[in-house]
Amino acid sequence: MSMLGLGFGLMSPPLSLGVTMGSSLIDGGPLTIMGGYTIVYVCSFFCALSLAEITSKYPTELHSGAALIAHPDYSLICSWFTGFFLLIGNWLTSTSITFAGAQIILSTVGIVDSKYEIDSVLTVIMFYLVVTVCGVINLKFSKYLEFINKLCVYWIVYSILFIDILLLIFSRNHHSLKYVFTHFDNSFSGWPSGMAFIIGFQQANFMLQGFGLLPSVSDEVQDAERTVSRGIVLSVLLAGGAGFIFLIPILAVLPDVNLLIGEKTHGIVPIVLIFKLATRSVIVSFFLVILIIGNLLFSGIGSIATSSRAVFSMSRDGALPFADIWTHVHADSESKVPKNSVMLSMAISYLLGLLALVSSTAFNAFVGAAVISLCAASLIPIVSLLLGARKKVRGAAFKLKYVGFIINIISTLWLAFTIFVLSLPPQLPVTASSMNYASLVFLLFVLIITILWFVWGRHNFHGPLVDKGVSERSDSLPMQTMTSEGYQKLNEPNVSNRENVTSSDIKSTTEAVQMTVQPSYDI
Repeated sequence: MSMLGLGFGLMSPPLSLGVTMGSSLIDGGPLTIMGGYTIVYVCSFFCALSLAEITSKYPTELHSGAALIAHPDYSLICSWFTGFFLLIGNWLTSTSITFAGAQIILSTVGIVDSKYEIDSVLTVIMFYLVVTVCGVINLKFSKYLEFINKLCVYWIVYSILFIDILLLIFSRNHHSLKYVFTHFDNSFSGWPSGMAFIIGFQQANFMLQGFGLLPSVSDEVQDAERTVSRGIVLSVLLAGGAGFIFLIPILAVLPDVNLLIGEKTHGIVPIVLIFKLATRSVIVSFFLVILIIGNLLFSGIGSIATSSRAVFSMSRDGALPFADIWTHVHADSESKVPKNSVMLSMAISYLLGLLALVSSTAFNAFVGAAVISLCAASLIPIVSLLLGARKKVRGAAFKLKYVGFIINIISTLWLAFTIFVLSLPPQLPVTASSMNYASLVFLLFVLIITILWFVWGRHNFHGPLVDKGVSERSDSLPMQTMTSEGYQKLNEPNVSNRENVTSSDIKSTTEAVQMTVQPSYDI
């Protein structure tokens, strides 16, 4: 239930779909939103199945699983790129969630003041406040995270029900189901109708790729080979279904699209304008926005948690300098939280937020690169699995059996296609400010990660340290494995980093499976 709550929070249908609705309204409206959502939902579910099978065989962070699946000659480089794509995706996703939340909070002023225009400086200040609140909860109240994750499921489900019911009750105008599922207006995009429909996939992709963050907490989960795989599959299945329930009433009361997009909205988030125009009630609109702000807090808390664990695991495996700092866990802490990793993730968000002051286009490019990075992180282990004829997942707790090849191939093609779609601008003609620079930012990330490999990674990155009892043999991996004595030392309460483990506790071997490290709470 807690893992499901974390997945729900990271995908958060009301927040994700509400904030990104503007792009799909430009590129066709209801048909694009519902049709595109259906296609993305089905294909994302295939990706979730592929990732769940890998995680059930190697219940660990995704970069470690990538190392264990890839050919021995390429295991370290595959692990390196997977880990950094996932780390960058975590950081950018966390930033996009909290920044979107800041925009929604400030948009509430537009409910009572139709001339209110969101100020970029005030947005960044509010963004800093949201990041700080979510970060402090991770730092000071981590023992309650399991309860928070469980509460998240109920909050999101009831939020969707309240939003839908109140919109249908208070709206004076209702569209037919035919309008909701078939109306297509491509007068705003400038793209041919087919391309506009495809570009509209971006809205659902921003929501449904959140499951890729869940393996980051594998080391803290009891019975991880089953819990994480079930959490990945069920969170996509249920959050995706909840998205349908959320979208249908929204489109049934959809106001004139001209009032929801363009400069005349003054930066107000589309979902807030829909609440205001549909209900024509300040009180009801405020209440509906508060429900989404609650979604924001759950999403922000979860995204910082997964970001910090990605920092912890990559540092532990030698990918980041100053690993002793990022993997340090205070011995006297009630819950073993890597607080420095949490603070680093917060600092990255603070720095990225400054881009919004310099250029909103540059900031949006970095945010758009979040989903591309997560797709790339999932793509590497799935492709490696196919190249190895799926031999490395034999005996997995979650089995795709005879349809595994088909599902893995569909997942590979879909992830590559998603990267292409997310690189397209939503409107034509393209201007310097409307251009989608997400693909260029991603290529910049690839260049930086490659340079880091030659400068730092190939000399310091050793891949996952492993406990021999967790999984089966994986031949010829150029890694190390812990002896039972070393593993016990590493997990003693007074251990803060790997320096406490002596060289005699570690031995070279060709056997490698994932070591379980528990930096904080159990889910």
